[in-house]
Amino acid sequence: MGEYFNKQVFKAVWPICFGYIPLGVACGILGEKVGLDAFLMAMMSIFLFAGSGQFIALAMIGAGTAIIPIVITVGIVNLRHMLYGLILNQHISKESLLYRMIYAQEIVDETFAVNSIEFQKRNSEWNPKKAAGLNFLAHMSWMLATVAGVLLGSAVYIDTGLVSYALIAMFIGLWSFHFKSAKLIGIGVLGGGLALLLSLWLDNMLNVVVATVVAAIVGAAIDNGEGVEKK
Repeated sequence: MGEYFNKQVFKAVWPICFGYIPLGVACGILGEKVGLDAFLMAMMSIFLFAGSGQFIALAMIGAGTAIIPIVITVGIVNLRHMLYGLILNQHISKESLLYRMIYAQEIVDETFAVNSIEFQKRNSEWNPKKAAGLNFLAHMSWMLATVAGVLLGSAVYIDTGLVSYALIAMFIGLWSFHFKSAKLIGIGVLGGGLALLLSLWLDNMLNVVVATVVAAIVGAAIDNGEGVEKK
């Protein structure tokens, strides 16, 4: 077990675990408000390890959304994880299929960022076992934080408006990573504006799904157009 969990792993993972406390608790509180108990929250956090994806799924469940729009929306939001997996595969390609399947389940923004940095360090001793250990500790800390949120939400009255604020703030924070150019900001504004407009005709959060797909297509078209001009 020392190959998976050692001083280097704990040093790399503690910022992730610490950061998961407030977000995980907020996610658990939201889960309790829409009817999940501690067991269901734990199962959700284990099988759907995706902070933004879980927040979205819980919000849609609370709104009475059908299962298919929830699955589509969560899938679109987390498509970036496929890219993360392709990037990290160069470091774990020699591992067994079972290892890579489990590793893929553990990839989120934070574990991808830390593992990428550690793998790329010059003369790094980071290896797939340490990466797996970091992933596991991060995942468990998230799961425990969400379960704690459920227990806290059921024991103490907490204004759900605070949770909604945390959710909105988190997504603004995620969007802020794309504040690198007017084009990326414009695509985000387009998606949000289109979602609001489509809400007049579409329900069950389908407006978000359609707006996201349209904004992504527009962004891809712009990128392709710029690529052609450069050639």
